[in-house]
Amino acid sequence: MYVISHMRETYKTIEVFFMFKSSIAVVAAATLLSTPAFAGGLVGSYAAAGAAIGTDSEGTAGSVSGRLDTRDLGSSVPVSVRPQVTIGEATGGNVTVTYDVPVAAGVNAYVGGGAAFGEGTAINTTDEVVGVAVLGVEGEVSKNVVLFTDLKFGFGNETTYTPTVGVGYKF
Repeated sequence: MYVISHMRETYKTIEVFFMFKSSIAVVAAATLLSTPAFAGGLVGSYAAAGAAIGTDSEGTAGSVSGRLDTRDLGSSVPVSVRPQVTIGEATGGNVTVTYDVPVAAGVNAYVGGGAAFGEGTAINTTDEVVGVAVLGVEGEVSKNVVLFTDLKFGFGNETTYTPTVGVGYKF
């Protein structure tokens, strides 16, 4: 009986621990998402080129991407539209809308979602349109030169993840 009682107590402790960690994650995410934009983050649109590194049999492919900062269009909300075309064994693309969180002078973290299309690409292994989630960081390293990296998750018949790195020209 002691063993069963001890196992129940251990289970309750583990359950409380994960509830605590989950609540910290929720508070941290809410704090980041409610932080007002400040002049220190990256503001402006850019065009970029880089590499999308497939995590399945598709391998590495070249990518052409960009960022359209909606603040360039008069919005006060730090939201960006990020189209990307990937060219490798197959051609496809994705479009995501992200919320940009300034983290330092000229640097943003971003999180968002969208859709991917094109069969046989690293993020979309089917011929259907699939959902995409993205998490990334971008920063201006010199006047009008931006480096970025992100991780995209594709949700189709299978879940894929594709890291992308690149360099862009800010205009």
